[in-house]
Amino acid sequence: MATKPDASLMIIFFLVLAAAASFFVDGAGSIVKEACAKTPKPSNCEELLSTSTAADVTGVAQAALAAAAKTATEAATAARGERDKLPNGKTQWRCMDSCAAGFDEAATKFKPGAGGAAAGAGAKLVEVMDFVEITDDMEKSKDWEWKWSCNECKADPTAPAGLVAKNKEFDKIMEVLPAILKQTPAVVANSTKPAAKAKA
Repeated sequence: MATKPDASLMIIFFLVLAAAASFFVDGAGSIVKEACAKTPKPSNCEELLSTSTAADVTGVAQAALAAAAKTATEAATAARGERDKLPNGKTQWRCMDSCAAGFDEAATKFKPGAGGAAAGAGAKLVEVMDFVEITDDMEKSKDWEWKWSCNECKADPTAPAGLVAKNKEFDKIMEVLPAILKQTPAVVANSTKPAAKAKA
């Protein structure tokens, strides 16, 4: 005759299981909160990464890159849709085509390599940091302009709502992404490397 499991043992088992799950969720949440607190827009950052279960800041950065890649891809699709409504080769068509290409480039840079997110994670984060970082020289240059924006492509003041929404969504990610990347061990290590000596 099979014995019934002890009720008190079952209760203890479920309590331990619930506590472990709570610890995992709270731990991941605190890592995201800590990383986001060091960005210019903590609330936007936390909203962006609200579903992240990252165990460390590298995981937080990878989650942010995944969100950026997804949004850039959607923005590129929206830009091409608007481009195809315009007369081929005209100024606005070329502007929208260039905008779509810029978002495509960003999406490609942000996506993990063939080996997945874990393969060469540090090198990938350093590569993306080089791609997104805006230096003082860039900001001071009269020729510099924000590379991921389609806002200038429509002479009509009524811009396409879908594209504008995606553009704004991407801008919000870009406001916090560099600050997250700068917290990762790989980017920190790369930033402290001595500059290579110029060849004679």
